[in-house]
Amino acid sequence: MINQSSLPTELLLLSEEFRSRDFPFYWVARLNAKYSADTDVLLKPKGLSSSKWRILMILHEHGRLSMSNIAIHAVSNLSTITKIVYKMQESELVLTAPSAEDRRITEVTLTSHGEEQLDVARELVSRLVEKAFRGLDTEEVAVLNRCLSKVFMNLKAC
Repeated sequence: MINQSSLPTELLLLSEEFRSRDFPFYWVARLNAKYSADTDVLLKPKGLSSSKWRILMILHEHGRLSMSNIAIHAVSNLSTITKIVYKMQESELVLTAPSAEDRRITEVTLTSHGEEQLDVARELVSRLVEKAFRGLDTEEVAVLNRCLSKVFMNLKAC
């Protein structure tokens, strides 16, 4: 049960004055959908998508990962990630192999072609990121990240 007295007035969902545009999750959902759609438009001519871009970035940052760990980082379900990864393997962006520790687990790594495509995607997406954050300074972006991280951690603790 939510202690409504501890929430800011504008977040009181049961209030008659509630408007979706005053609710941060409304903007988070819209932002994610818009960013993904715009990313898809930019990357499609290169044979990539926002989902493939996300997986390339995750593997670049973390190295070899299991399909389930990719799904966790990508905030997606395992079956979706599995389909995308196997399509990426057909395009020689990634390699899959059974884990040395547990052969039931499939691990994924970037190929050199995947790294090259990541560089291409980064160049294209960087323009979108610059557009998205136009008018925000470094501190404002840092505050936004801290706030979103706190909200995420609050939800994760439930």
